[in-house]
Amino acid sequence: MSAVSDPIEYPGIDPEMAAAMMQSRSLLPEGKLDVTKAPISQVREQYARERRYWNEDGPEMARTEDGAIPGPHGEIPLRLYYPAAAAEAAEALPLMFYFHGGGFVYGGIETHDRISRWVAERLGAAFCSVDYRLAPEHKFPTPIDEAIAVLDWAAGNAGELGIDAARIGMGGDSAGAAISLATAYSLKQAGRADVLKLLVLVYGNYGLKESQSIALYGGPEYGLSDANRKFYRASYVGTDPKLHEDKRLNLLAADLSGVPACHIAAAEMDPLCDNSPALAEKLDEAGVANTCTIYPGVLHGFLHLTRMVAKSRQALDDAGDAIAAGL
Repeated sequence: MSAVSDPIEYPGIDPEMAAAMMQSRSLLPEGKLDVTKAPISQVREQYARERRYWNEDGPEMARTEDGAIPGPHGEIPLRLYYPAAAAEAAEALPLMFYFHGGGFVYGGIETHDRISRWVAERLGAAFCSVDYRLAPEHKFPTPIDEAIAVLDWAAGNAGELGIDAARIGMGGDSAGAAISLATAYSLKQAGRADVLKLLVLVYGNYGLKESQSIALYGGPEYGLSDANRKFYRASYVGTDPKLHEDKRLNLLAADLSGVPACHIAAAEMDPLCDNSPALAEKLDEAGVANTCTIYPGVLHGFLHLTRMVAKSRQALDDAGDAIAAGL
């Protein structure tokens, strides 16, 4: 474990990203827990504690509403965000669902609150963060089941929510991006592709097992080591090798024709980076409209760092603009 005072000197790193990494280190003077060894409850608590700093002073909303809806595995907690532009609108609003990152094993509504507020304000419409069940207690495909459940709930309660059921999008970062694309694929397979109009997919893993970005940035110093990635996968999917080949996990091997238009974003210095242009190429072949942006000099998880990193703010603005245009 590097000392808090050790400088961040990776070739090509954005100086603001390096400063933010130093700040994150200072928030955890005891050192970051090893997710592959520490009790998951302690990892979740530490992650939530560190994220509190990055979530301070998020954009103000006209109102937020916390609640829960019935789901196939029990109640699903949600938080609805209505920025001022949405609260003042006379017509039915588009709605964007958000699924947080965290390797499928940690994170929640609170850890991603500033991200949600930022995009909601930029979008100017209704935004809903979903507190899906986490692994290893709840394995694949539980989050996909819950994603379909929240979509059905929104469509069935559109009038009460003040939303237009024909203008619903879904997205997320990291694990949340994988869940969102897998949900869209599942709906397409079920003949329900029209339920979703747009996907926003930020630094997700869509099935690449080997790539240049893994070779370059797969070491522990970049924050998402090979050991951690294997732990997250095993926690979420289990050990059955046949299950690991499910197309909802290996999405780059799936037929993605018919999924909604996609706004794809990635961090350059991230082992998962090459998944994003590979997905864009796959979508091009399938005739699915998409955009793909790789933000240079930043690492996996950079969306959280809007307090210090301009590229984090730009990526969230770009996402909000894409949602506004797509919905």
